[in-house]
Amino acid sequence: RNLAVSEAVSPFGLYYAPDPSSQIACSTGGNVAENSGGVHCLKYGLTVHNVLKVRMVSMSGEIIELGSLAPDSAGPELLSVFVGSEGMLGVVTEVTLRLTPKPALARVVMASFDDVEKASQAVAQIIAAGIIPAGLEMMDKQATQMVEPFVKAGYDTEAEAILLCESDGTVDEVADEIVRMQQVFETAGATRLQVSQTEAERLRFWAGRKNAFPAAGRVSPDYYCMDGTIPRRHLG
Repeated sequence: RNLAVSEAVSPFGLYYAPDPSSQIACSTGGNVAENSGGVHCLKYGLTVHNVLKVRMVSMSGEIIELGSLAPDSAGPELLSVFVGSEGMLGVVTEVTLRLTPKPALARVVMASFDDVEKASQAVAQIIAAGIIPAGLEMMDKQATQMVEPFVKAGYDTEAEAILLCESDGTVDEVADEIVRMQQVFETAGATRLQVSQTEAERLRFWAGRKNAFPAAGRVSPDYYCMDGTIPRRHLG
């Protein structure tokens, strides 16, 4: 399981950065096949950015190793071709992952907006300000009202949209970046700002976002999920 990797290396002050919503159940091999991301992929990258080597078995039964523990290796770079190929090029049997040191501190700003478009513009303004959040996610009113009774994450269910924006690093870095984030959100028209004060509260904020799919089952027993990608330049 994806989450089991971080649990295993946590005593050593490390974790595996890609954290898809299904991380409690999804496999590392499946993550390689889909090039999975997660709420922290903005700063720490997708699976392809956190895999060093892959051993795979081709359709002809040949065992092939792609990638290297070295920063660079001779020959064509085929690892990034394989990651995200959805199993069409071979079956993953072993993966060597890049682990990330745990930050000294992480906090989340929850910003409420009375308009979805304002929240979208705030995303573009955060990036334009030179801030690369550890995580940045938006949920509209329908999503927060669906999730809150299920998770009790502490969301503002009256807002038309909320943004969850995380800063991580040293204590001083986080303190400075949180102030900058709040200034951007205020300028963008945020109606309410709340900063996580404890690690438990930070995890609760993210738990709501990651449990959106299970919460949807409370509204309808059947639903169809589609992933869409929108270039940042079109958000604002």
